[in-house]
Amino acid sequence: MKSLLSNELRELFVDYFTRKDHDFVSGSSLIPAGDDSIMFTNAGMVQFKDYFTGAAKPPFLRAVSVQKCMRAGGKHNDLENVGKTSRHHTFFEMLGNFSFGDYFKKDAVLFAYEFLTDVLGLDSDKLYITVNSKDEEGYSIWRDVAGVNEKKIFKLGDETNFWQMGETGPCGYSSEIFFDTEYSELGHKECSVDCDCGRYLEIWNLVFMEFNRGMDGAVSMLPKPSIDTGMGLERILRVLQNVKSNYDTDVFKPYINEIDSITGKSYGKSGENYDVAARVISDHVRTSIFLSAESVFPSNEGRGYVFRRILRRLIRYSLKLGISLENLIYLGNTVVIVMGGFYPEARDGFAVFEKIISEEYNKFSDTIGQGLKLLEEKISELKGEKKKIIPGDFIFKLYDAKGFPVDMTADVASENGLTLDLKKFDELMGIQKRGSRRKKEKRGILDVNPDFSVTDFYGYETLKGSSNITGILDEKGEFATSVESGNFYYVIADSTPFYPEGGGQSGDKGVIEWTGGSVSVTNTYKTKNGVILHYGRIFKDNGTVRKCFPIKAEFCVDKKIRKNVASNHSAVHLLQASLRKIVGEHVSQQGSYVDPEGLRFDFSHGKPLTDSEIRRIEMLVNEYIFSDAEVKTEELNTSVAMDSGALHFFDEKYEGKVRVVSMGDYSKEFCGGTHVSRVGEIGFFKITGESSVASGIRRIEAVTGFNYLNFLYIEEDNMNNIIKLLDSSKSDIYNKIIKLFYSHEYLEKNNEDLRSKLSDLEAERLIKLFKSVENVKYLIYKFKNISADGIKDLINALKSRHDFPKGDSAVIFISLINDEKLIYIVSAGGSIDASKIIKLINAEVGGKGGGKRDFSQGGSSFVEKINNIENMVEGLFARA
Repeated sequence: MKSLLSNELRELFVDYFTRKDHDFVSGSSLIPAGDDSIMFTNAGMVQFKDYFTGAAKPPFLRAVSVQKCMRAGGKHNDLENVGKTSRHHTFFEMLGNFSFGDYFKKDAVLFAYEFLTDVLGLDSDKLYITVNSKDEEGYSIWRDVAGVNEKKIFKLGDETNFWQMGETGPCGYSSEIFFDTEYSELGHKECSVDCDCGRYLEIWNLVFMEFNRGMDGAVSMLPKPSIDTGMGLERILRVLQNVKSNYDTDVFKPYINEIDSITGKSYGKSGENYDVAARVISDHVRTSIFLSAESVFPSNEGRGYVFRRILRRLIRYSLKLGISLENLIYLGNTVVIVMGGFYPEARDGFAVFEKIISEEYNKFSDTIGQGLKLLEEKISELKGEKKKIIPGDFIFKLYDAKGFPVDMTADVASENGLTLDLKKFDELMGIQKRGSRRKKEKRGILDVNPDFSVTDFYGYETLKGSSNITGILDEKGEFATSVESGNFYYVIADSTPFYPEGGGQSGDKGVIEWTGGSVSVTNTYKTKNGVILHYGRIFKDNGTVRKCFPIKAEFCVDKKIRKNVASNHSAVHLLQASLRKIVGEHVSQQGSYVDPEGLRFDFSHGKPLTDSEIRRIEMLVNEYIFSDAEVKTEELNTSVAMDSGALHFFDEKYEGKVRVVSMGDYSKEFCGGTHVSRVGEIGFFKITGESSVASGIRRIEAVTGFNYLNFLYIEEDNMNNIIKLLDSSKSDIYNKIIKLFYSHEYLEKNNEDLRSKLSDLEAERLIKLFKSVENVKYLIYKFKNISADGIKDLINALKSRHDFPKGDSAVIFISLINDEKLIYIVSAGGSIDASKIIKLINAEVGGKGGGKRDFSQGGSSFVEKINNIENMVEGLFARA
């Protein structure tokens, strides 16, 4: 059996399958592009979903990839198991090979078996196979073609051997390959592959993609049977490196070693509680870096909430081990060192992670600290009374009064063998919710009375028209029995020229008038059942809504706003065409939004656009605009439209006829939005910003027409203000700024030299103040208003002197900053451990901090205890 490191395994896997005529495809983002059915990319096949369903034609028949995955939210969620087992992770890597209507079960089985036994050299006697009990073909291939002993092939049910990506989408029978590690986490000597004790480790899952599950739960055959496989990199490394845990492989060992170094303990020798914490921290800090790289930020819903849970768990276990914020940031940098070679985005993720973890640590450490103390006291009390359930009223009080998360309460309870009375907790939460008046979001009434018919939209042809008002709703979405002039309502009509918000386009504004009343429409929405809602303020009505609907009314869309929105929407189409021509055909739309002021366009691309590319894109879009080509729209059957080559979004469902918008011979897309008649009406196009949205997804922001003039005026005003500030002229401003830059650089260098000289002078004075106790030399000194960086410079100046004490020595510097905060830094050598001294100081003054053996730092807001530090440390050395 080969002993491989992670980088070697990735390379070997890709090389094997490329030699088997597979195209190497880079892994996609952790955020599934345009797919709301799953929260995170949870398998290698996610980016190929449309190829499996037939929604898109694959550019290759076979593919191999190394995909970063996450299972911490939604259907596939391993968060609660992380740390408790040796094989569960939130973030992990999946090695996969895929076939899109090319080879099927036989080749998939033989490829996998050959790679494991011939390439990796695994002992075939230790391999075990599972198949779906209904999949006789798969069973026969393993037994008769691959030659696996039938006693080592197990037939299992759908709960283990039927795979699907989400609640809907591609699915099929699966066949799992297990390796007998001969090590059980639960100490089992005799068990089988269906036991979850860790002895039989699932290393590869072969999915025979034959079916597609629709929204109604019905299963239908896919157009072409395909193959989706996934081999967990962390798990197969455990086998190849002959260790008992994924956390003992080279993927995790660097983090575990750093945690040991910070805490002074040893993984595997300091007890199960320490090991669990070390595993959680290692996993979660890695996941946090990659979520940060995807521009996911902690919040109270969706992906942001999952991230917040991960961060809370990370912080809680870090506090448990005495790991400081600075240590966590250091661990984050270790992730970059370990994984930045294969995943360059980790470097960008670290910069974001540093800010996120700092905010979350400060925000939750106090909350968690107070809540944990109360929870631990309650758990101790319950154990003394031999009770196993934490009462729901206590959980609610902890959550309501202290803001302590319920999921964290469950986590701590599980560690102590207790459960939660969630029924009582939910009851109390329900009472609280009913007692609080929460304003309903205006966009929250997307399911209005089904008695209303689908609204007929005729706004492509005209901006004015007569229609019948069929109902008026209040802001809660309920029928309004009366209206008050000046208040906001939703007006429903049988037909309308108002375009509703959707497809990345803002809704129309305008006026609706009828005898006795009018509505100033500020936005237009469309409900899930096709009813268009005109939202706005009603004026001039007599106070009572007539019961004799329908009411004849005149509808008039604001022409200027519609024109600006249409210009921006058409410009989006030209922008995508230009990007695909200049940057590459891989560019595909990942989202867009247009309103009267401007546009933004998200697209798939692995790196920032260069200044040259941005300039070329602008020039090409404006070249298209100046061509003044006609904008043509036509309704086609979906299949005909797809065959015509029109671009479309694979995450949207198209049925029956679709609207195709063409601009000259350079743009053709599915689109239901409003557009200009000729591209020349757009006027002019200017990119105002280019940035990252997530890993592999960029965003362009731009303006058109008169909004471009506004942009120019703002730029001109800014330039004029700079010119006045620098007392310069337009022609000389560049030279003026260059001179200022070099003057600033010169002053900075002088200041740096001066600080260095001052540090040397101060070091010369302080070197004489060292005290000695037997073989120990130490210095304790207090400052006023010197920063942590200033203290570090001073320590470096001290150490650079030839007469600095070597061997057992310590420097403890304390600074009082603006009478509001204490900073203390310890530098040590020989047998003296700086991190232990910091822990003692923290306990003495209620501070936080940590570090390494040779250098540690901390801080406290209890400034009145500044003398306690000196007295405590003096006493410590006096006893030495």
